[in-house]
Amino acid sequence: MEFYSPEKGFEIAYEISGDRNKPKMVLIHGLFINSDCWYKQLPVFETEFHVLRYDLRGHGRTTKPKKRFTVRNYAEDLHALLNHLNWTTDLYLVGHSLGGIIALAYPILYPSHVKKMVVADGFCFVSQEAMTDVLGRINTYKVDDFASGISVRGLIPYDEKTAQIVKKMVIDHMTKKDLIQATMGSAGVNICENLKTLNFPVLVLVGKKDITCPVWASEMIHEWLPQSELVIIPDAGHLTILDHPKEFNDLTISFWKK
Repeated sequence: MEFYSPEKGFEIAYEISGDRNKPKMVLIHGLFINSDCWYKQLPVFETEFHVLRYDLRGHGRTTKPKKRFTVRNYAEDLHALLNHLNWTTDLYLVGHSLGGIIALAYPILYPSHVKKMVVADGFCFVSQEAMTDVLGRINTYKVDDFASGISVRGLIPYDEKTAQIVKKMVIDHMTKKDLIQATMGSAGVNICENLKTLNFPVLVLVGKKDITCPVWASEMIHEWLPQSELVIIPDAGHLTILDHPKEFNDLTISFWKK
């Protein structure tokens, strides 16, 4: 991977692949994992797009700041990286879970950069109950066990090989303190009403059996967005990019071509 330092002591890990003559796609991963999670998308997306994937602040190979950070920091990091790469027009943002709220927050702050967007298994606000639940599980379990639980909760159907890949993404790069810090990055977020200012097409995807970001959370996003389409993927869990990759990939590509 390559590294870009927008500020002293902070580096963003990123990688660009695909066809440089094709439309620009930015992949934004979810909480606790990193940009390696797109391994079931890249072989397909790289034939149709010029693809940027990167590790979020506090995740993967990107710097883990000691001070608390927020969704605004995530969006500002993305803006700095895109400016560095001169990727500032006609973007196709694809965000999963936490990546979905970052994708939504980005054009609220920087309105002219995005042409279309996919938000998968996402949310536009975080309740105190949700924060308490996640922090409770982090504090209760060892990092290994917590990392295993991500797939137990998120993969439908459960697949041990995929679960081990997800677990490795977490335990290779994050301590318990890092998990807590990353979780707190979303505390108090509520951008739902701001979504009505986004006037470009958005595809909202969600697994019907998602218990982490249930269908109602995606329905809420859909209701606030002026130009959105909601698709519920039958029998899928929270990790739709991994448990139903063909459906996810086909829907993402066909939405761009509409």
